[in-house]
Amino acid sequence: MSITNRQKELLQIIIEKYIKVAKPVASEYLAESFGGEVSPATVRNEMAELTKQGYLSQPHISSGRIPCAKGFEYYVGKLLARRDLSIVDKKALVKIKQDSGTSETLIKQIAKQIAVLAKALSIVALSREQFYYTGLTYLFSQPEFSQSDIICDVSRVVDHLDGIMPELFESTGEKTEILIGKENPFSEFCGAIVGRCHLPNRTDYSLIGLLGPVRMDYGRGVALVDYAKEMLMR
Repeated sequence: MSITNRQKELLQIIIEKYIKVAKPVASEYLAESFGGEVSPATVRNEMAELTKQGYLSQPHISSGRIPCAKGFEYYVGKLLARRDLSIVDKKALVKIKQDSGTSETLIKQIAKQIAVLAKALSIVALSREQFYYTGLTYLFSQPEFSQSDIICDVSRVVDHLDGIMPELFESTGEKTEILIGKENPFSEFCGAIVGRCHLPNRTDYSLIGLLGPVRMDYGRGVALVDYAKEMLMR
């Protein structure tokens, strides 16, 4: 069953609010977002329908809604607008470019910087076997990873990146991609952004990406990875 334009708008508002606050989004907030043109009761009915279709879930009876993996998949596939990186973020990456020496040093420094900016785990791979990651503290500082079983699951994935990277090298194209749900080889508890880049003086390509909660800011994350690729390929 397809969703209506109003439901699409509601879903987008809910996801973008949830990305910022990591808390259920209430119908009163959504009604205000429509400038009073839609009543809280109508919003609740629309939220109930989106929940029935699997785009949202309701953690508690009296709480608002949070997006499910299906909701995020729809958002990144249909609603997410590609955006440019801010001037401040660009300057931070340009400075890394100016201060770094070899291409391997540069890619590691760029990875560290986008991990800081995205507050996520950054992964780079110079080849299928040679990879580097940084920012695990940022990843586990997110509220989604407060439970020990989720931390163990994601830690296990990070410890076995050598089994994941060859698959990513085969499947990742030139365009930066967002991986959620079944498309994400890392974990169901994470969202991933990966892209291929060609470093100077190397015949093969490399990969760079971010691993964060499913709630990560995909618009900014894609912009960071795209600009990082641009810095590396100059």
